[in-house]
Amino acid sequence: MDINSCWVAMTYKKGEAKGEIAPGEKRYVVIALGYGKNQGVRHKSKTIADVSDYTNGDPDWYKAGLEAALLAPTAMNQQKFKFKKAGDKIEAKAGLGFYTKMDLGIAKCHFEIGSGKDHTIWA
Repeated sequence: MDINSCWVAMTYKKGEAKGEIAPGEKRYVVIALGYGKNQGVRHKSKTIADVSDYTNGDPDWYKAGLEAALLAPTAMNQQKFKFKKAGDKIEAKAGLGFYTKMDLGIAKCHFEIGSGKDHTIWA
């Protein structure tokens, strides 16, 4: 559909965001959707070695999951998460900073989709 999108956490006016919020809920991020003038630009990304303990002897599903996690949108494009393999399970932890726990949840979702399996131990 060639729709452009962007997760926005800190650089929008909360009072101008559209959409209903139920009593007791809080809006943390918004997603902008539309047709851009272009397809955007690739953001700088960390490497698999920066965010994990991956070695060449690890299974293909682990590498595929990590590659997918690196494509996940993160606040401020900082990718402050770490993955560690523990047998056939994965531990995933958030770093320090704004929205890192939310970023970790998004990265874990991308990891599971990319790996094709449910390997994650939520640490």
